[in-house]
Amino acid sequence: MLVVIAVVLGAAVGHAAWNALAKLAPSPRDAVATINAVVAAIGIASLVVVGPPPAAAIAFAVGSSAIHVAYNLLLGSSLAAGELGQVYPLARGSAPLLVAIGALAIGHEPLTTFELAGVVVVAGGIALLARPQRDHGLRAVLLALATGVTIAGYSLTDGLGVRHSPDPFAYAGLLFALEGSVVASVSALAARRAHTRPEVRSLGLGAAAGVLSYATYAAVLWAQQRAPLAVVSALRETSVVIAALAGAIMGEARGRSRVVAAAIVAAGVAVIVLAPR
Repeated sequence: MLVVIAVVLGAAVGHAAWNALAKLAPSPRDAVATINAVVAAIGIASLVVVGPPPAAAIAFAVGSSAIHVAYNLLLGSSLAAGELGQVYPLARGSAPLLVAIGALAIGHEPLTTFELAGVVVVAGGIALLARPQRDHGLRAVLLALATGVTIAGYSLTDGLGVRHSPDPFAYAGLLFALEGSVVASVSALAARRAHTRPEVRSLGLGAAAGVLSYATYAAVLWAQQRAPLAVVSALRETSVVIAALAGAIMGEARGRSRVVAAAIVAAGVAVIVLAPR
């Protein structure tokens, strides 16, 4: 279990890092498009090397890829509309409880009292981190919440689907080949119709973020084969602390509430990690 915890926490750091790279791009939407072109290429290469997942897992991968397409479009819009330290915690923070409920209702994974308490504490701390800033409107908040719904949807779908695949990298390869190809194609078509050309900096940051995106999510899929979905989801969402710090470094608003919220998130993670089963 300690190895799983270490892998998921490492993935959390990587996930916050690639989102920060996308936010730093002159156009977050262009960066997200580039990210998907990169993950599609890696996914196709992965399928060539390890082959496709079993038939039982393919339906999950196809369904998840559709949810991921919506996630990517909403993510690009929310990053463009608000601050990283606001929209990222709100999007990621709304997911753990939804995943816990879904895992219980669909995956029949009951949580212990300690694990449930930890998930609730993590979600509460994340909610404090996501408290809206005065200089940003309702649009950024709504986009972030909609992004959170898609996160919960694909987390639950992939958590169940990857358990039908002995090799998590085969599942990841198919998922990203489908998702990345669709998002990159839609983005390219939209840019062509708008007669816009992405800046080189957006492409470079997006390419780096794409490699991180693939690596971190493949690590999460590996962990979902070995630990309860709600626990993996809650541990992964500790990335909001890194995102809040990254936002502060980037010059975004920072207050005492974020320090308190980060401590609450850390406490919730400790409860999850130490919870007896």
